Amino acid sequence: MLLQNTIDNIAFNNNLRNINPKLKVIFAILSLFVCVASKSIVVPLIIAAVMIYLTLFKAKVPKKVYLTLFLPVVGFGLFTLVFMGFWYGEEIICSFKILNFTVGFYKDGLGMGLLVFSRMLGGVASTLFLALTTPMTEIFYILRSLGLPSVVVDIAMMMYRYIFVLLDELIKMQNAQETRLGYRNLKTAYKSLGMLASHLFIRTWEKGERLFITMSSRCYDGELKPLGEIENPKLIYIIGIVLFEIILIIISHLTMDFKLI
Repeated sequence: MLLQNTIDNIAFNNNLRNINPKLKVIFAILSLFVCVASKSIVVPLIIAAVMIYLTLFKAKVPKKVYLTLFLPVVGFGLFTLVFMGFWYGEEIICSFKILNFTVGFYKDGLGMGLLVFSRMLGGVASTLFLALTTPMTEIFYILRSLGLPSVVVDIAMMMYRYIFVLLDELIKMQNAQETRLGYRNLKTAYKSLGMLASHLFIRTWEKGERLFITMSSRCYDGELKPLGEIENPKLIYIIGIVLFEIILIIISHLTMDFKLI
């Protein structure tokens, strides 16, 4: 079996599961666009705070899983902030020497880095909100209803499915190796990893062939048919989301010149 608390498992078992998926998609995508377009660091941080609150405290997503997905982005964002700080700009706000070289942090670079960092936090928080509260099957259905070609949606669905097939086989094979002391020292660990890599693709390929035969025996004609329909959300909720995004745009305009540095 797959490990518990995978993204797919959480998406099917959270406190916002019964909220209309179209509403969540509209909210997440509009917030993402506003976040990316904002010229102020305030709005992306507001979006990040709102999305984190909804994901952790309303949807009740496990904090450990969320931090595992979110913290690498924070680390990459801080690296980007530091890199842009000593790479761009003219006005140096502080400097220090490394060996015989002087390294300085520029005011314009740090300002730009903070903006990129805040956009990154808001964008990733919006994406995680959607991914952790809405099953991918429903997202694929919404993409199909928006007019995306069926071929593209079907390929995306199959790719998503086979990610979990691959993980399932990986976990089974790794557990079997561990029970046979396949990782007791460095030498056996390298040997076990080599065997794992060589057999994993073959096992996954065989599973895929069996799945295709099973689908063909059930009248698969090259197009995946979704079961059921997703009703449209109530207009009052859509108006509420639009008003929220308009407020964010106004805040972005008012705080455009706000600088921490």
